[in-house]
Amino acid sequence: MPDLNPSSAPTDAPGQHRPEAEDQGSERRLLRTVIDIVPDYIYVKDRQSRFVVNNAAVAQNLGMTSEQVNGKSDFDFFPEALARQFYEDEQRVMASGTPLISREEPNYYPQTGTWGWHLTTTVPLRNLEGEVIGLVGVSRDITSHKKMEEAVRESLVHQKFARQLIDSQELERKRIAAELHDHLGQKLLLVKNHMLLASRAAQQGESAVDLDEALALVTEALQDVREISHSLRPHLIDELGLSKSIESMVRRLARSSQLAATMDIEPVDRLLAKDAEINLYRIAQESLNNVVKHADAKAVTVVLRRTGHSVLLRVVDDGCGFEVEALTRGAERHASFGLMIMAERANMMGGEFELKSDPGLGTTLSVILPIKEGLHGA
Repeated sequence: MPDLNPSSAPTDAPGQHRPEAEDQGSERRLLRTVIDIVPDYIYVKDRQSRFVVNNAAVAQNLGMTSEQVNGKSDFDFFPEALARQFYEDEQRVMASGTPLISREEPNYYPQTGTWGWHLTTTVPLRNLEGEVIGLVGVSRDITSHKKMEEAVRESLVHQKFARQLIDSQELERKRIAAELHDHLGQKLLLVKNHMLLASRAAQQGESAVDLDEALALVTEALQDVREISHSLRPHLIDELGLSKSIESMVRRLARSSQLAATMDIEPVDRLLAKDAEINLYRIAQESLNNVVKHADAKAVTVVLRRTGHSVLLRVVDDGCGFEVEALTRGAERHASFGLMIMAERANMMGGEFELKSDPGLGTTLSVILPIKEGLHGA
């Protein structure tokens, strides 16, 4: 095996002049100094993917001296699956003679037990006859860069979500304004006209106007007020508690649709903070609305129970299902907004949101919210 280590001491060949040997030794030391001051990971490996040269950055990352690292392989430092991937990639480079250029790959840091990302280039190393005798690798830690990219992506997602949320709030305001004008306003206008007719009749001494229609309109207007009020805040939670409110919601759904609704609802009242109860109610409401509008389901099951230090809500339907990942792509993104709202509600409450679905296999939505402090042992 040819000597691949530039730090190894040169030997004097017969007839070799000492000054030339000293020059070679100086060059080796200079090369060693250069690769050691470079922050990137620089290494040379033999055909068996064992280290024969490594710079200070490699040695420091592995928690050894460069001399201790030599002769070892990635299997001595990294998790089995990662070391296997590195080995197979290196063997392909040496077998094909084709470099692997600027590849992003996960990396493990043995000293801290953490994971990161590297940008790696490996090229085959050849002898004077052109035979591949190993490889040279240069790897740069890009973990901070990847984290920055992820932060930017998350920021863009949140900005888009915020814009959609503002648009949704504006649409909700328009809807309520339309209901007030088109329904409640028109009914109150009719009631006003009836009252004017009754007042004129009374002033002119005419027979009293029949007010039955006016009373019916007032009753309808009161119902409209209740529905609008309920859409703004679920007062049933204050009156009945969370469990009974969700149970009432499921019963209303069953009466107004063709769905066969079943329930497994336990008392969980006052286990959550008030805002968490409202958010969980809204999640259940949105989820059931989705079942009615989009699932083409015949049956739905709603589960609400305490599980350890948490409250679990689960809505399961036997509908058409969908590809969850497709909701984040192209034209499907608009359809995912309601799901984003539900997930954001759960996240704001320190909870977990999970959605499972496949085409033709229905959908399962699960939300887990932590019980408010002081009730964990209740």
